[in-house]
Amino acid sequence: MASRRLRVAACAALAAVWIVAPVSASAGGPFLSADDAVLREPVDSVVRVLEPFQGCQVLLDSGEGDCAVVDTANGQLVFIVEAGERFDNVLVSRPWIVRIYRPVGDDQWEVALATRPQGNDPGPVYADVKAEVGDVTGDGEPELLVGYRSEGTGQILDVDIVGTADNGAPVVLAAMQLYKGTAKIKHGTLVTWTPVYRRADANCCPTWIRRDVVRFVDGGFAVDPGPKVPTKQANIPPGDF
Repeated sequence: MASRRLRVAACAALAAVWIVAPVSASAGGPFLSADDAVLREPVDSVVRVLEPFQGCQVLLDSGEGDCAVVDTANGQLVFIVEAGERFDNVLVSRPWIVRIYRPVGDDQWEVALATRPQGNDPGPVYADVKAEVGDVTGDGEPELLVGYRSEGTGQILDVDIVGTADNGAPVVLAAMQLYKGTAKIKHGTLVTWTPVYRRADANCCPTWIRRDVVRFVDGGFAVDPGPKVPTKQANIPPGDF
């Protein structure tokens, strides 16, 4: 098992909207960029203690949320995900805190990436945030993927793909945004499903669903556009986010 996970109590417009870098002719599709990732490097250094006998939940501010130690290709990272207070009893949206830690010394872990790059930031607002561990580069080693689901009819899904550099530092490898999207880690890739609308289609009822595959090629993540099928014939599995 590539991660040691602890869950504590309580916790696309006409198609996919891709954040892309220049196209590679050998990749079969556009490369994804990390420019618009939700996770950012923190402004100030924050170091916490996590001793071997402790669980990662000690890094949660509230004590409630999700966390895990992940054994990546270039070393360990620790992630935490926790929700803030809801704004009211109608909307489910709330601010979220996600932090990715890297080891910097004996039992010392430093925040390398965060949804709150400055300590006074409340955190971005989403209906739900979920982290999943899985291989999406095809090398048999896991990456960390964080999915952020927005409230509303668009049900927009943002996804950050996090790996580690050669020196072990966590880094966002790619980011993407899907309108009404579903994404699933599968066989060393990330498979996505998004609606494709005709001009007269209502938001609820797209004519087609398109299945794309995000593959790691030539040192980056490229979108391999797939076929679109009539919505009634589309077999969309439960997503990972």
